[in-house]
Amino acid sequence: MKKIMLLIFLLSMVYLPAYSQGSIRLIVFPELNTTDFASFATLNDLQGAPRIFCAEINAPNQIVVMAGRVEWKKFGASDFVEVAWFITKPFLARTLCNDDIGKVDVRIHDHRANTNLIEENIKYGKPTGEYRLTVYLYDATGQILLASDTKNLTFLNPSQTLTIINPRANQSYDAGNILVEWTPIPGVSEYSIKASERIDRNQSLEEALQRGTPLVNNKNVGATTSVNLRQLLEREVKPGSEIVLQVSANIPGPAGGKKIFSEIINFSIINPESQYYQQLVQRFNNAVQRLGDNELTRLLGSGQIDPSKLQIRREDGTIMTFEELISFLELNANNVIRITKE
Repeated sequence: MKKIMLLIFLLSMVYLPAYSQGSIRLIVFPELNTTDFASFATLNDLQGAPRIFCAEINAPNQIVVMAGRVEWKKFGASDFVEVAWFITKPFLARTLCNDDIGKVDVRIHDHRANTNLIEENIKYGKPTGEYRLTVYLYDATGQILLASDTKNLTFLNPSQTLTIINPRANQSYDAGNILVEWTPIPGVSEYSIKASERIDRNQSLEEALQRGTPLVNNKNVGATTSVNLRQLLEREVKPGSEIVLQVSANIPGPAGGKKIFSEIINFSIINPESQYYQQLVQRFNNAVQRLGDNELTRLLGSGQIDPSKLQIRREDGTIMTFEELISFLELNANNVIRITKE
């Protein structure tokens, strides 16, 4: 009985179809960031489209099937969504590019596309946000996956003109004295603020903004270009914590208009109980004493001004942090001839 079972097993192995393991490597061209998205929004008959990617297929003398998927994560989103998917008819394995699809030997067997997302991308004109391109190599039946490859591509908003002036990245601020300012954009109906705490240094700024517990959850602040973050907070910030922040602008127009996003910046909250802060206060007091008798020293001496809440604005509009102010006074105390209030 054992011999019969062994014979059946060996015969089954002989008659099982054999597939050579192929490989596929996705090559994406850097010129994609200058490509008009509309030029390759369709999937079939792409001969006239610009060359966006190539799939280097290594499966000598095999008949194969290739599938592809394009996913998009727009600015402000936390997950990818599928924009388009296709699968070819069987063809003799060779390296091919997107402008080869639709030619005689590489034809589309099936495809699907999210027309709403395609139209939204076309509206931007250039690739924007993050795209994920994946190619799959199958055997001739299209059932057995031989290999796959994925590339992620991130692009700045092509119409990016929204820049955060204050606070500045990687600086420290008093929790009650964080002025958020940004450059204005013509035609904007309202701006929104989003801020979260970054609890893990291994998180990217985008992950921290999207997945962290919001401190400010897309708060509409109207058409103003400056606001005190303290007035928007939905909960208290912790001393010593790191905050990530982004400003978005809404420009009215057809199909809901469009959103423009600033870069995401990160900054820290001063911990007044820390030894570092106490050292800053001592340095500040020493620097102020060198200024002599003036309105600032009188206000500080009477306790009417909290040193950490001082705001000194540079000519470019940025505001000095407390530590930068101290360093400035230490180096330039003898050159300060007048102190005025805004």
